[in-house]
Amino acid sequence: MIKAVLFDMNGVIISDESIHESAFKETAKSFGVKLTHQNYLNLCAGKTDRLGYQNIAEYFEKELPIEQLIVEKAKLYKKIFPTKKKACEGVTDLIKKLSDHYILAVTSGASKEEIKLVLQEFELSKYFKIIISADDIRHSKPNPEPYLITCEQLQLRPQECVVIEDSPSGVISAKTAGCHCIGITSTHTKEELHECDLIINSFTEINAKMMNEIK
Repeated sequence: MIKAVLFDMNGVIISDESIHESAFKETAKSFGVKLTHQNYLNLCAGKTDRLGYQNIAEYFEKELPIEQLIVEKAKLYKKIFPTKKKACEGVTDLIKKLSDHYILAVTSGASKEEIKLVLQEFELSKYFKIIISADDIRHSKPNPEPYLITCEQLQLRPQECVVIEDSPSGVISAKTAGCHCIGITSTHTKEELHECDLIINSFTEINAKMMNEIK
């Protein structure tokens, strides 16, 4: 029986991949790294900022001041956020509806500060029992640790939880942890999310009855 729904944030609750992409590109450019859109998707999307910069450094064979870049990117995100903030279509209504039937949590590679900023902005904080952020984990998605920690804190078995993800690394994290997973094609294609139990194009396709039918 499904008891909880665990939401990724970027590309699931908020459509802010463009903000993250801009911030990664701008900060990396200062050190002679020119990121393409595909570079961003391959190296940074669905990952913590730390892992994103580690991947960039390895791919471009550069020594980067990762701690400095993380701080600069966080400042840039907060600067860009007010002008480009946009909740994913239909997600606010879905969160409110699901909260009547399930425990809700956020499990994201974003910082705790960014997650709280987003939830407060869209008045969603009260619907989530816990938040697991990059600040709470040692290993980023696709490692299963983020979802295992979430389940542990909720005192639930992974198979009692459904995860909603938009990135391949998030899907692998959820499935490896033993959770069920719904993929939404907000940032990646259906083919890239093929390991999900269910793939949707819109949040209007989800309801409580569907959750309990996921095997």
